[in-house]
Order: sequence, then structure tokens, then C-alpha cells
Amino acid sequence: MNEQPLFVRDGPDFSYQRGTVATEEGSEGFRVSVYRHFESSMRIVLCRIPRPLYSLNIYVPTVSANDKGLPHTLEHLIFCGSQRYPSRGYLDALANCNLSTGTNAWTSDDHTCYTLSTASEEALANVLPVYLDHVLHPLLKDEQFVTEVYHYDTTGKEQGVVFSEMVARENGENDLFGINLDRLMFAPSSPYTYMSGGQTADIAELTNAEIVEYHRKYYDASNITVVITGALSDEFVDVLQRLPRDIVESAGHSSRAPIDCSLPPADQPRSKHVPFPSVDTDTGSVGFGWRGPPSSDAEAVTAFQMLLEYLADTSSSPLKQRFVERPSPLASDIAVEVTGTVPSTVILHFSGVPHPSSDEPTRDDTDDHASDNSEDEESEGEDDDGGDEDPDIPHLFEEGYFERLLTDELQRVYDSRFDGDDQAMRKLAERFRHSLALDMENKPDDLIQEMICIDIVNAHFATQSQGSSSFSIGSRANLFDIIDRLANKPLSFWLDVLKMWMIDAQTYYVAMTPSATLGPQLESARREVEKRNEASIVDKVEHARAIAQAVETSKVNIPGSVKSTIPMPDLARVTSLPHSQRLDLLTKTIGPASAVQLIWFESEFPEVVLHIPVHEIPNDLRPYMVLFQELLLCSDLLLPAGVFYDVEEELTVKERRIAYTTVVERLAAVTTSSDASIGFGNDSFSCSWLEDIFVLAINTPREKLRLAVRWLVQAFMFADFTTERILTVAQNLLSEINDWKRDGDLVAMSVVTYFTAQERPNQPRWMDKCISIFEQESVLKHIIDLVKAGNTDAVVAKLDDIQDLLVGGSGGFLTLGMPTNGDTQSYIADFTREWDANMVKRNTKQVAIPDVGKNPFPYPRSTRFPELSKPQQLHIPMPSIQASCVQLAFKCDLYRAPSSDRDFDEELGELPALDYYALSMLTNLLHRVDGPLYNAIRGKGYAYSTYFVQCVWVDMVMFICSSASDAPKAILEMRQLVADLDAGWDDYVSDFEINMTRSSMVFENTASQATPHDMMASCVTSNIFGFKSAVQSNRWRNTHLSALKKDDLRRVYDLYLRRFADPEYPAFTVVLTPPDTVLPDELGEFECLTLESLFKPF
Repeated sequence: MNEQPLFVRDGPDFSYQRGTVATEEGSEGFRVSVYRHFESSMRIVLCRIPRPLYSLNIYVPTVSANDKGLPHTLEHLIFCGSQRYPSRGYLDALANCNLSTGTNAWTSDDHTCYTLSTASEEALANVLPVYLDHVLHPLLKDEQFVTEVYHYDTTGKEQGVVFSEMVARENGENDLFGINLDRLMFAPSSPYTYMSGGQTADIAELTNAEIVEYHRKYYDASNITVVITGALSDEFVDVLQRLPRDIVESAGHSSRAPIDCSLPPADQPRSKHVPFPSVDTDTGSVGFGWRGPPSSDAEAVTAFQMLLEYLADTSSSPLKQRFVERPSPLASDIAVEVTGTVPSTVILHFSGVPHPSSDEPTRDDTDDHASDNSEDEESEGEDDDGGDEDPDIPHLFEEGYFERLLTDELQRVYDSRFDGDDQAMRKLAERFRHSLALDMENKPDDLIQEMICIDIVNAHFATQSQGSSSFSIGSRANLFDIIDRLANKPLSFWLDVLKMWMIDAQTYYVAMTPSATLGPQLESARREVEKRNEASIVDKVEHARAIAQAVETSKVNIPGSVKSTIPMPDLARVTSLPHSQRLDLLTKTIGPASAVQLIWFESEFPEVVLHIPVHEIPNDLRPYMVLFQELLLCSDLLLPAGVFYDVEEELTVKERRIAYTTVVERLAAVTTSSDASIGFGNDSFSCSWLEDIFVLAINTPREKLRLAVRWLVQAFMFADFTTERILTVAQNLLSEINDWKRDGDLVAMSVVTYFTAQERPNQPRWMDKCISIFEQESVLKHIIDLVKAGNTDAVVAKLDDIQDLLVGGSGGFLTLGMPTNGDTQSYIADFTREWDANMVKRNTKQVAIPDVGKNPFPYPRSTRFPELSKPQQLHIPMPSIQASCVQLAFKCDLYRAPSSDRDFDEELGELPALDYYALSMLTNLLHRVDGPLYNAIRGKGYAYSTYFVQCVWVDMVMFICSSASDAPKAILEMRQLVADLDAGWDDYVSDFEINMTRSSMVFENTASQATPHDMMASCVTSNIFGFKSAVQSNRWRNTHLSALKKDDLRRVYDLYLRRFADPEYPAFTVVLTPPDTVLPDELGEFECLTLESLFKPF
């Protein structure tokens, strides 16, 4: 007799729409099959996505009834071992061996999700049963609670991984805003009013027994849904049927029931002023929330998302025009969100809101979660720059003032019927559709997982039904049809949406007020807690022994006999995204480009990227580059006579000014993205890498390519920098610097970048230093002062000079990412035609005539790390942080690419980059999830995140530690681990560890090339480093990785990594801590600096 199949089909297959022309004949979407456990309501959803990566998400609907962080603490403990697989670290060792970088998870207000991404269906099948056992049958030992959640040491100092994470978050501006807004919008009994991550004071009262009971209640197999995406074969269903029956058997503990989403009491305040720690008090933020339609109503939610995009997406949008894009901005940016909670919520968050000087607020840390904070008291003081120019600015934080401004603007939009544009939402719908289709092309697994998650939570919590009929997914499977229907709605429909859900609906708002004294107050309160903790210890020796025992018990310790059973798939069977690549050296340059990179892949969205060297930008212009890049694509255009404008078929007959709002609207209409930046991966005040290149880029629907190129070229050549735009953008950038100052990781990165960029003799200054927050604050203030004094011409002259030098530049390259069946010559011709036709009207001379046919690759790298004679160590106490950050760096130039004058195969046979890949493997081996560095620091509760990294472009290797509750101990543990490697080498580095790390590194490379956009970036990078193609670069990498042996790792340990253990080695270290933190002498000599002392005058 045949045994009952473990999982049975649950309804017919369906597909999620792609939103673009199918790339394969007969393929109209991503096919989904749903399987249900034959006895319970556990589901497994399979979604077939033809990509190199596979994703596994295990969803557990979870909610909170207090601020102890039960779902979050349990999430952490799940990974500490299970009934079948009790060895701590086995799950992540298995994942790493199976083409992954390990498992991960997140906790939200109404669900917890456990994730895995891998590069093989076989690997996914190997991990699935083990992962399910960990989720459904974890050990949850008391000792694991001590290290992973919470404890305090013999000095009373509080530690634990979860504790460290939440210390870093709970008093941050964004987290405080989110929880306080939720507490206004829902009744106090609603789970949405509690911190799912936990608040530290409540975490300190949590017990492991509570976590065990929470797991029993919510983590029954009948409550979970597993969603798997990837290029799954039909045979993968057999993997589901072979799952051990006892692992997925339900104990009958269903948590399926409606959750309390009721409105707050009528007498509860609808607003709240919340202080947060900040280095300065120049800017705060104001956020608004509304209760939206049910998240299960895909059409209503999508309509709301589209409306918000119309209101606030671009600098020409109504809310941006009213509050941001003005000479005296009332905010520097607006973030919008429609949440996926059971009843959706709609959030508008205005950041960089000018804050008047005030007496410092004091927070009562003992308030319960429904209580109000006292508002700031006003006091006399000087206004911010420009604050006296707008009558609204002094009142923005007064009760109800900002709300009235917002309500008036929404009413204006309504009364003007979307500024008289009957087609406004139809045009928005087209842009919205293209953007979603591009996301479906580049990250379909993420989008589909997100859509399914909303359905899972609603099926679990939003209905009275307890049966299997309550489970339904696919509400957003036909999302593009929904968008098309909405596009055809009359304007009256959109006016009704605006009125019903925003204008006439109850508005809730939270004003976030910055405080320079609150951080020290919080730190002082924490010191008092530590004193009480220490005083409560009866026997310090026994207390220390218990902690040490817990640490030892919780260590990763996988027996050799278990390691030998871990399966490893064939790395050679890993697939890659289909593409091809070619480099053409031009016989006639196209503007600044002497070469064209041609890249073909399966996509409906071509990319055009122009890379221009900035070597010719002199030192006196470099400080203006941040302002230039931010202004370029959102300034007026001054078109000369004799050029084509937009879709017009006749040449302009006279000079014509195009308002910046039109430029922004049209760029948004003809592209899915546009960007102007210094370097790759640019943030406003950091180049990331390749800082000697200015990048102009667009991504566009293929049918709009030619028009998109025209707009890009004309914006580049004819941008006209006006007084109003300069003042607006400069002041918003200044507000952005204030945001950076509040982020410890960003500040630490800025400090390391600034102090390790040694100036080059007889060459321009490093662009990374010129655009750093430490120089830009005074630069932007200087620019604002010049403009306000009526001297705009001096600023415009600098910006015009930069524009001339870049437009007339040379030695660059043009990158064209094209659909597989795209017409190469027409793409090149389109760009060349637009460039030449406009350039002849601009009359800009080329800076230098390049050698025709000269290859710009490999792009030169320059060593920038200073020659230090001794360690340079900085300690920067920051009032805005409650957890510490550490970054330690030293010079290490190991990367070697192929020579242009040698045979590739012959050179590869010599393995010239072996030390680089050996050090990469060794650092990956040490800092992997549940690896030795994890054990030494995170495993003891000293920090949440810690890792090593090689920075190839700037010739550094770094140790980075974030969200640290005890930074000194984290540094000392890292040093001790590196030192212990010497004598205990064989205990840490084995053939098993090497093969496991090799597998995870193969996954990393596959993941970096898994989407059309990422594949294009890899192709560009391969040429920059001197490879002919990404294929050749991959071969270089894989050959070196395959050749690595244990002796190679030992060699780079002795030569390089060992330096981390030497406190006297000339490295650069920065430690950012909360105020009044004292660093122990054993860390070495530190120079203590205030953050403000690092900012340079202009």
C-alpha cells in the first residue's frame, strides 16, 4: 500500500506577471505551485524564476504583547542548534558548504522570516530539512540565552547579541519615530504598538522560559509557510515528499486568529513630540501617518502607493515643491511608505526639518509604551542659516503647525484637480509600471517573496476562519493588470482616494526633536543600571564562572564525524546569467569616450553609462563637485537655438529655457532611473571607489532609449545653475550632513576615508577628501553665504568650469547595456548623434585630444594609505550613539590583475594573485556566520556585527565592528583570536573549513552577477581591472580559488593578518563610543577628539 504523500497540491498553479515582453516563447510569468501538508495547514510554495540563485524563506506569523522582544530574541536563538542537529554552527556550516554565505532572518511586527540564498537546487535540497528542524525544534538552552540575548558581567555592564543590536537602535531617530507613530495609530492593546525587537530595559527582564513558551505558541508546523524561488525543476517536489515526517508534524498549536488592529481611544492624543540624541540640534524630522485600506486589497493599496508617488517621488512633485525644493527648505527630503500590516498604514516622513534652538528635553525612560514625552521648551537663540527668511521655519515644531501646512497643500492639490492635469495619474501609472517591471527583472525573487508575505500574514491574522480555506496567496499575481486598470481610472477616482484616505481621514503625527544632551543623560542612566547590576551580584567569582560556562557551552563545536557527513554540491555546476561582452576602441571618439563597452543580456531596459575622468578638475573646483552632481539633473536647461527639444520634430529657433521641474518630470517619464555621481556606488559625501571617474547613467525602457539619451546629453551640456536651485540644494545637502553625524557607522567610515587618503605630490587632492562631510559642511555654508550676499555668480562660475571640463573631457568610456536582440549599431548611433548635434551648439573645447584607439583599461589605481611610523588611534565620543563602532585599517596591496602584454593563460598558470585570494579566503573563513570571529565577539555578546574586509581599490585591509556594547573587549578578542591562530592553526583552519569557505565565495561571485544590472556592473568592473570580460575575470578568480591550499592561508596569515594582533603595528584605528566612555590602557594610546574638531574650515 502506498504511503500518503507528505504534501498535496493546494489549488491550481498560477503565475506572477513579469510586466515586460516574455523573454522566452510561451513564458508569460513566474509559475507558482502551492503544496499543503496532508494533515495540517503548513504550506510550501514553489515559484519558478529562471535566475542563477535560489531563495528559501520560512515565514512564521508572530506578534508581541509586550516590549520584551520575544519574537526577535527567539529569532536569534533558532540558529543555536536543534533536536536532530544539536551542534551549534551546524546549520550555517551546512549552508556555507552548499553555495551560500549562511542563513539570516528578520523580525517584523506581525511575522518572523528565516532566509537562505544559494546557487544550486541541490544545495537548497540539502539545507531545507535541517533549517526546518532548527525553526520548529530548536534547543533553546539557558546558556544560549546568556550569550545571544542578555547578561551582565561582573562590573554590571550589560551584554548580549540582541541587547547590543537594540542598544544601537532603540534611541535612533528612525526607530523612535516608527514605534511612536504606531502607538498613536493603534489601540494600546494592539501588537503593532510594541517593539518586536524589544526595548533594552524590558529585554533585561526577559527569561528563557518565556521564549520557550512563545515558541510553543507560534512555531507549530501548522502556522508556517515556506516559500522557495528559483529555476526549480519539476523533480524538486520529490524533495518535499522526502522531508522527515516528524520534523514537519504539527503539535496542534495554531496561532491563527484575528489580531487587535482597533483604533486608539478617542481621548488619546493624535500627536507626540519625541526627543532623540543628536550631535547637533539644527534639524529634526516630522512624520505623518494614516490608517490605510486592508493590505489584502491589492488594488486599493496599489492606488495609494501610486498616489504617494505622484505627491512626493521627484523634485517636481507637489509635496517636494512645497516643502523641499525652495530657497528656505522646510525639509531636506520626504520618505513615503505604505506598510504591509494587516490594515495598511501610510507614512510621510519629512527629514531635515529646521529646528529652532531650544532648552534640552529630558526623557523619562520609565514611561510605559502608551505615555507621552514632554515637549521641548522654547528658549531664545539664533536661528539656523536662512531660518529668518521663511516665516514658517520658527514654528515648524509647534503643535499642529506642520500638520496644517501639509493639510493645506493636500487640499490645494485636490482643489486644483492635480494642478489641472487630467492625465497626471495616467502618466504616473506608466512610470510606476516601468519601475515595477524593472524591479521584476532585477529582483523578482525579492518582490514575489514580499507579495506572498503580505498574503500569508493576512491569511493568518486577518480572518476569523481557522480552516485551510483561509489560506490564499496571489492577491498581487496580476499586479500589472491592476496598474493598467488604475491607469484608466478618471481623475475623479484619484481625487476620491486623496480625500478619503488622507484629507478627510484622521492624521497622526510625530515630531522628532534633536537633543545634544539626551545622549549623555541616557548614558548616565545606563551607568546607574550597571552600578545596580554590579551591586546585585552576590558572588562575583561564581557569576563570572557562570558566564564563562555559558560562553563555552554556546561555542560553535561541530565534531569531525559530523563535518564528514555534510554534503557539498559540485561547484562546477553553478550557472550564470546569460550575457556577452565586447570592448570597441573607437577610431573617432564619442565625446569624452575613447572606447565603448558593449554588454548584452536578457532585459527590456537598456542602460547607458558615460564615464568621464576627473583628472583635469583642479583643486579649487573639487569642493564644488558635491553640489555639481546634485544639481546637474535637476536644474533648468538653457537650450541654444538649433537643437531638438524633447519629442518636437523642429529645431529650436531661439534660445529656450526649460524649467527644472520639466526636466525632472521628463527624465522620470523617459527613464526608470537617472544618476550623476562621482565614483561608483556614490553616496553624497563618499565615492565608495573609482573616485577619479564622473558617472552619468540612465536606465530606460527600450522604446524610450533615444529620447532618454537626448535628455541626458542636454541636461549634461546645458544645465543652467540658478540662484534658487543652488541655495535650495546646498541647504538640503547641509541637512543631510546632520543626518550623517547621527550615524556612527557612516561617521567611522568617513573618518577612516579621510585620514587614510594621503595626498599625492604634484597631483590634485583626493576627491574622497574634497567631498567628505568634514570639508563639505564649511564648503556648503560658504556657498550659502555667498548666494545670500548676492554673489551667486562666484558659485556659478565654479560650477560652469566643472561642466566645461567634464563635457570637454577625454580618456573616458561609454557603456551600453543592451537587450540580447538589441541593434548595437543603432544604440551607438543614437548616442553619437545626440552628442554631436548638441556639442556643436555648445562650443566647448576638448580638454585634451586623446590618442585615437587608446585602451582606457586597466584603469590606474593609486596607493593612498599613509606611511605611518606608529599606530594612529582616534577615540571619538558621540552624544548621538548608544552603541560603539570600531574600524581598524592598514595598508595591504595584494591584488594582481593580468598584464596587458602577456598571454593570459600563461600568466594565470603562475597564479600571481594567490596571496590576495588566500587572504580573502582566510578572512571569510574567520568572520563567516558562526565562524571563529563570530564566536570570539558576537558569541560573547560584545557586538552585533563584526568582520574583516579587503578594500582592493584603496589597498587596505580592515577590521570593522558595529553595534558594540563593549568595543574594547571586541577589539581585544579580535587581537587574541588572531594571535591564537599561530599556535592553534590546525584547530581553526582545516581542509573542511577551506572547502566550505570556497563554496561560499563561489556563491558570493554568483550573487554579484545574478541580475542584468549586476551583470553589467561586473562586466564594467572586469574591464576596469584589466580583464577582457567578466567571463575572463571569473576564470581568474575561480582558478586561484581552486588552487588554494592550507599552506597558502598560513603564509598570508604570517605576512599580513597577524598584524591585527600587534598593537604596535602602524595601523589606523577609530573607535566611536557613547559619551564618557573610557578606553582601557591595554588598547594602546588613543587621541580623544570631539566630532566637531574634525570639521575643516573652507
